[in-house]
Parts: sequence; C-alpha cells; structure tokens
Amino acid sequence: MKEFVNTDKYGKLYFDRILFETNYPILFTCKNNVNQIFICVCCQNNAKGCKWLVGKTDAGSVIRMLKDEITIRELICNHSSGKLSVDYFNMEYRTEYNNSDWDSNSIYLPKEDSYMFAEEGEFDDDIAYYTTLINQVSYDKNYYKNIIREVKTVNPDFKFVTEKINELVSQVENKTISSKLVNTLYVDGKLSVNKVKHISQSNYREILNNYYDTFLRSNIDVKIDLNDSSFTDAA
Repeated sequence: MKEFVNTDKYGKLYFDRILFETNYPILFTCKNNVNQIFICVCCQNNAKGCKWLVGKTDAGSVIRMLKDEITIRELICNHSSGKLSVDYFNMEYRTEYNNSDWDSNSIYLPKEDSYMFAEEGEFDDDIAYYTTLINQVSYDKNYYKNIIREVKTVNPDFKFVTEKINELVSQVENKTISSKLVNTLYVDGKLSVNKVKHISQSNYREILNNYYDTFLRSNIDVKIDLNDSSFTDAA
C-alpha cells in the first residue's frame, strides 16, 4: 500500500480504500502496520497547502457511515479517537493532535448534514470489504504500552485478589478472548495474553464473572498518565 503519512503515535499510515474523490482523494481510510483503521477527510487543498483530519476508527463505524446511518462528521468526531490534523506545505508534512481544527466551530470539520447520500448499491463492494475487517484485530506487544502507570491498594486482602487474578489469567491464556486490556494492564505484576482474537465477549464472560465480585470489592487507586491518550480505547 502507498504511504500517506508517518505519525509518532500510530506509525506509518497507508492508503487503504478511497471512498470519495474528485481530482484527489477527499474521503478515504488508511491502515497502519497493526491493521488499525483510520478515517481521513481532506478539508483543504489550495495555495495554502493541504490539510486532512484523521481519526482512528473501526470497520463497523465506517460501514454505518456508508449506509447513511451516521454522517461523516459523526464518524470522525464521535466514532473516532486520536484527533490528528495533518498539514502538507512546502513538500513537508506536519502533524498535530487535538488542535483548533477539531473545535466544534472549526471550518475544517465536515458539515453536520454530511451524509454520503449513496445511491442503491453504490458502496456494496466497500461495505463487503469493511465487513471482512470487523473481526480482524492485530496485536503487537512491542506496539502497545501500559496506560496504567501505578496501581496500589488500601485493602489488606489485596493479595487474595491478586491470586484470583493470576488464577484467571492461567485459565484464559489458552482461550481466545477479546480484549486489549489484557495487553496493557498491570495489577501487582504483569497481566497479559500474547495472542488474542477479537470475538464475542460471551465466549469468556462466564470465566470473568467468577472473579469480578471479589475484585470489585477491593479499593484500588489507579493513576493514569493523562498526557498520553493514545491507548484510552484499551481501557
């Protein structure tokens, strides 16, 4: 795939599928090396340079936009994270996060009634393509980092809780579960599963419910680095 832009948080983004274009792509999706999906909207292309708004999203939300269930603005503002602005001027790319381009009154955001207004069957091929991506999530242990910096407890029985958590891990390590949380959470030691597949929670809900009551009765103070929102979706 052709490279679009290199970012510090998500790595290189590559053109994936163009959904609307004139002389240049206006609405398209990108992927990175771990197959995360990004919706990209070109909101400026003139003598001042080019500008795109980019948000990390998911295949299901893109499908909803293609079916006119949500607007382009709703997809990028309410069903995406990251809020990345990409500027291209004088042969150079510049990226910023959460800047004024994303303010509710920004001239760069799509209009509130920005539906695709698709004709019948127009996006059938695209919908079929994104449908195949719904259950495809790649995990790279070197890519994810811990969003929880410090976990402590004031409950004297926390050792018991920790033992139960470790017991839970031993049961789910050989199962297929759906959670980024297990790759990012530290609770008095590393709680992780190296290979997971994105499937329905019902496949492992019964195992988790056995220990939730005990865990939630404990007082736990969690400190999170609020300056790094890259992986808030994992929480």
